[in-house]
Amino acid sequence: MIIDLTQLEKDELHIEHKYLADEINLEDSEHSLISPCEVSIDLRRRGREIDLRGKLQTQVSATCDRCLADVKIDVKNEFKLVCLPIDKLSQTDELILERHELDFSSYQDEKIDIDDLIREQVQLAIPMSNLCRKNCKGLCSQCGEDRNLVDCKCDQQDSDLRWQALADLKKKY
Repeated sequence: MIIDLTQLEKDELHIEHKYLADEINLEDSEHSLISPCEVSIDLRRRGREIDLRGKLQTQVSATCDRCLADVKIDVKNEFKLVCLPIDKLSQTDELILERHELDFSSYQDEKIDIDDLIREQVQLAIPMSNLCRKNCKGLCSQCGEDRNLVDCKCDQQDSDLRWQALADLKKKY
């Protein structure tokens, strides 16, 4: 979605938009949207800079990192960005931003394409670890069974072959 910044000459601009699940490609083989992404954005002009505040809410599918089960993750994110004109970015070797302005983007020809911004904000809001539950037991390293569903009879003692010689000595004495 392209936002025309000439609308910001006098007032703030408020935008509400709902992206369908297939409209945002996360460009990630591990995650995909499974519900619409509801977005609310407020824009305000500060000279040539644009303050952008937004909220998004959606649901993402992933795979549990321990047991490989399907996981639904609720994603909610509030974000603040400073949008600078692209020519201002290219003319300076070093961009000096205040601490609260470290998240920034750019615009060109008085237009901002927010689709990429929303994709980035969804990606940033996805947790680093995807677990089906906090106490997920994962897969058995020997037989591959899901230990959340089956108590397999495999020896659960983790053995590192590099220490096997010392373990053999311990058994001997």
